Amino acid sequence: MRRAIHSLSWIEDRAAAVGSWFTDAAHRGGIGLLLAFALLYLLTLDNGLRPGELEGGDLITHQYAQVQGRFSNAPGYPLYTMGGWLWFRIGRLIFGPDANPISLLASYSTFWALTALGLLYALILEVMARRDGRGNWPVAALVTAFYGVTYFFWYYAVTTEQYASSVAWTLAVFWLVLRWERTRRDAYLLAVAFLAGVALAHQVTLPIVLPPLLWWILRSEPGLLRRPRLIAAALGLALLPLTSYLYVYMVGARHPEWRGAGEWDSTWAWFWSFISTGQGRAELTWSWTPFLTAIFPSLIWRELTVPGLFAGLFGWATLDRRPALALYATAALYLALCWVDRLGNWYQVIMPLYALLAVGMAAGATWLAQHSPLLRLQPVWPRLILVALSALVLYRAALSYPAANAANRPDDTGLAPGWAILADDPPAGAAILGTRPEAAALDYLTVIWGRRPDLRTVTSAQVRDLLARGDAAVVTRAALPLVAQEVTPDAHYSALGRTLIRVSMTPQRERPAGLQPWMHDFDPALRLAGGKADFHPTTREMVIWLAWEASSRPTEDWSVSVRLTQAGQEIAQTDHQHPVFGAYPTGRWLPGEVILDVYPFTLPAGARPDGLTVILYRRTAEDGFVNLGLARWPLP
Repeated sequence: MRRAIHSLSWIEDRAAAVGSWFTDAAHRGGIGLLLAFALLYLLTLDNGLRPGELEGGDLITHQYAQVQGRFSNAPGYPLYTMGGWLWFRIGRLIFGPDANPISLLASYSTFWALTALGLLYALILEVMARRDGRGNWPVAALVTAFYGVTYFFWYYAVTTEQYASSVAWTLAVFWLVLRWERTRRDAYLLAVAFLAGVALAHQVTLPIVLPPLLWWILRSEPGLLRRPRLIAAALGLALLPLTSYLYVYMVGARHPEWRGAGEWDSTWAWFWSFISTGQGRAELTWSWTPFLTAIFPSLIWRELTVPGLFAGLFGWATLDRRPALALYATAALYLALCWVDRLGNWYQVIMPLYALLAVGMAAGATWLAQHSPLLRLQPVWPRLILVALSALVLYRAALSYPAANAANRPDDTGLAPGWAILADDPPAGAAILGTRPEAAALDYLTVIWGRRPDLRTVTSAQVRDLLARGDAAVVTRAALPLVAQEVTPDAHYSALGRTLIRVSMTPQRERPAGLQPWMHDFDPALRLAGGKADFHPTTREMVIWLAWEASSRPTEDWSVSVRLTQAGQEIAQTDHQHPVFGAYPTGRWLPGEVILDVYPFTLPAGARPDGLTVILYRRTAEDGFVNLGLARWPLP
């Protein structure tokens, strides 16, 4: 009975604590702040890709890693990637398989950004509480909001990157050390040790902050070094996250094609080369070249604004001696890393530095509110500070928004070539040769978006092998020249749509189904064996399909002119020097071969063709024309 009463009392205490948390002004302010930023980030969330983003870089690497469960850039980011893999699949379960994967993957960054903002708000309140016992939550909210609308943090909060998680990690370890210093509970130190291991399994530049924090801890309580059990527990917790590298090894062993360029004698040799981040060593330099560049460190005061930067540096000085020295030492180590690494990994440390400077801004604002340099302004000084911070937030937000907004960008056309390929409904299991942008877009749509996973992109060499085995391949209109140049000049072609062409070494003999009886013998060797017209009201596009048939091998190369008429007046015309987008001269056609040809038209508003004219012609040496024949049909 006594135990039950004690349990009931504990539950009542917890319920009261939770209730007070929601009624406390500081907590309500934090909840409102995070909800506001959740809405802002969701409204500006990335939902498209630019062409260059598809061809390489961290963003696309992280997306493939999180969708396929593969390791990311060296050393692999195993914990972050596994979290992203789980996030993506839960998102697909909630929103369905047709949900835009770009937004789902970017929202993983949003989750970490909101976590970072929550930690920043809590850290500022913790710092302020040491000065006035309660904390000034409006100042904490405004300073957190200011950091939340800085360009780099905002941009990486709405696109697929891992930098927001680096900020969250850094703020978490500082908050834990502050909490430990106030309570002296070992649990906070053990949490710091665990996060040290997480950093080594995430971004190896993050632990650079640990030496100043360790100095801070040991200066506060030197006796910690005489507690072997605590030290052993901390080391165990720090090593635990490193076991996640087994995931990198196992994935690399199972998928050698994911390892990247290079030759290794074994999976073990590749693994050690990979986790040593050899791919990034080219960025390292120990030369004493000038540190000041056009982008760095001027980016710091451009991001934080000059008043914000000086306010942050000044605010650190108003803190207690140990945390102040730890912050200044951290900044010095960050800048040293940027010098050595030539800015190769500067986002990983500069974005957390901005957040720590935001803590200094809040500390400095609190100090000024209590120690007004102008005594006669003492009653209104706190209000002036709030007005100044509000103006700073609005200024920074207005400046960042055009560049940080990743939603509905007009240049997000990277996937358009892939959608055009899918719009032609390629044959099941088709091997498709496209240009590099087309292949990158189609790979994204099949692998990440999950559309037509039966399709695959191939190279010219792979198409050559397919044709040699007697199989057919599919080539895009833009990549057609590659067939003659890199595969074979003797291939046979037939259009599959506005973008795709069938390629084979044997001619097609069967007429496609569903054709209108547009029959006309232009020549004993050339017959139009049918056709059809597709009209798409939304895009105002009409596509004319023509099926040609060779009775015998034509002796001339004829050009084709297709014209649309309305009420007897010609309203549109498209000419092909040779059929199949100019790639397949009639002189190469074999007896009995059927060639499908396509002519797309974009019609002006109000136009609705009712007639079709097809002309076969060729140019003469004197720049004249010879018509082989003309045929007309009504359009439904």
